[in-house]
Amino acid sequence: MNAFFASVEQQENPALRGRPLIVVPLKVPTPCAIAASYEAKAFGIHTGTQVSAARRLCPDLAVVEARPLLYVQYHRALCELLQAYFVSIQVLSIDEMVCGIGRTVVGRTMEEALAHQVKQAIKAQLGAQMRCSIGIGPNTFLAKVACERQKPDGLTIYDSADLPDVLFTLELTDLPGIAKRMLARLNQYHIRSVRDLYEADVVHLRRAWGSVVGVRWYWMLRGSLEVDYGQYVGRPRKSVSCSHVLPPEFRDRCGAVRILLRLCEKALKRLREEVLGASCVEIRVDYRHRYDFTTYSWRQRSTKHLHANEESTWLPIVRKLLDRLPPTRFNYQPMRVSIGFSGLLAEKDQNLSLFEAEPTKRACAARVVDMLEAKGLPIARASLYTLREQAPYRIPFGVPPHPPAASYGRSEDNSFCSASSE
Repeated sequence: MNAFFASVEQQENPALRGRPLIVVPLKVPTPCAIAASYEAKAFGIHTGTQVSAARRLCPDLAVVEARPLLYVQYHRALCELLQAYFVSIQVLSIDEMVCGIGRTVVGRTMEEALAHQVKQAIKAQLGAQMRCSIGIGPNTFLAKVACERQKPDGLTIYDSADLPDVLFTLELTDLPGIAKRMLARLNQYHIRSVRDLYEADVVHLRRAWGSVVGVRWYWMLRGSLEVDYGQYVGRPRKSVSCSHVLPPEFRDRCGAVRILLRLCEKALKRLREEVLGASCVEIRVDYRHRYDFTTYSWRQRSTKHLHANEESTWLPIVRKLLDRLPPTRFNYQPMRVSIGFSGLLAEKDQNLSLFEAEPTKRACAARVVDMLEAKGLPIARASLYTLREQAPYRIPFGVPPHPPAASYGRSEDNSFCSASSE
C-alpha cells in the first residue's frame, strides 16, 4: 500500500485529500513523521522528517495524529478482500502482503489483468484514496523488488525471460535489506553492483554477510521458493520489545517510569497474542545532554523467572527494577525508553509453578480482557499489584464500594482495594 497511514487519513477526511500531509505519533513539535502523503513527499518530506523541519519545507502542511486502531481495521479489510483473488496470503507488515497466484493464471497478460482487478477492488471497497503498488515475480524477494520500482499505483512484472538482466540495471541499495552500512560491507568484499552480487558464489557471499544470510541471498536472487524473503517471519520470536521516544513533558524520571509501565503492558499483550511466555525482562533508558547532545544509557535486567505473560507477575518485577533508576546527571534528560522480554517459550511447553496455584487462570483472564478490548469495549485493566500500589483508600470487607466508577481487587488481608480507572 502506498503511504498507507496518510492514505487512510485522506480517505477518512475529504478535507485532507490533495493536501500535503504527515502522520505523527503525537501532536507535539519534536516527533518525526511516521508517514507522509505523496503531496508532502513532493516537498522533500519523508518518513523520519521532524515536524519543525517539515513545516519549514511546507508551511501549508497538515499534521495528523496517528490512529493505530483505524489502520488495523483497514489492514484487516484488505486481507479479507485479497482472499477472493489469491490462493495464499502472507502478511509482512501492516501495509505489505505476499500473495500466491493460482495455477490458472499463466502468462503476463493474465497476470496484468489480475493485478488491475485487485487495484479496482481496493479502490471500490476501501476507497479511492487507497492506492497500491504491485510487483509480480517468481518468488517473494523478486516480487518485492519489482513492487518497489513504480510508486505510487505501479505495476511491475519480472518473468523468467527478464531475469537476471533486469536486475543489473538496479543499484545495490534498491534491493530490500541493503542500506548504507551493508553497502559499505559489500564494497569491502568487492561487490559494487547487482551484477557482482549475482555472480558471486555461495562461499564469497557467506563471508560478505558473515553468516548464512549470504547463502540465502544467493538463492533468493535466483528465484528460489525454498529459500525466500520473509520465509522466517512466522518463526517463534526470541524476544519481544517496545520502545518510545519521550515527549518533552515526559522527559524526567517520573515520566520515563510512567511510559515504561505502559510499554510493559503493551509488550505483555503482544506476548499473549503470540501465546508466548517470557522468563526475563530488561529495561533501558537513554539520556541526552541538553546542550552538547552527548548521550549515555542506563540498563537493568531481571534474573530468570518462571515463564509468564500477564501483569500480575511482571509488574512487581518491573517496578523493583525501576526503583533502581538513578537520579539524572546534571543537564541530562531521558530521551528514549525501551523494555524487552526474552527467554521466550510457547505456553504449551511451560512448566507450572509448585507454589503459585493459579498462574494459568491469570493468563486466561488477561487474554479475555485483550479480546474485549479488541472488540472496542471500554475495559479498565488493573492488576492486583497496581491496585495495592495506587489505591487512595481501603474499603473493609462487606462494605459497598464507593465511588461506583472504580475497579476493585481483593488484597492479601481479605479487604478490597480501590483505584480510579484511567
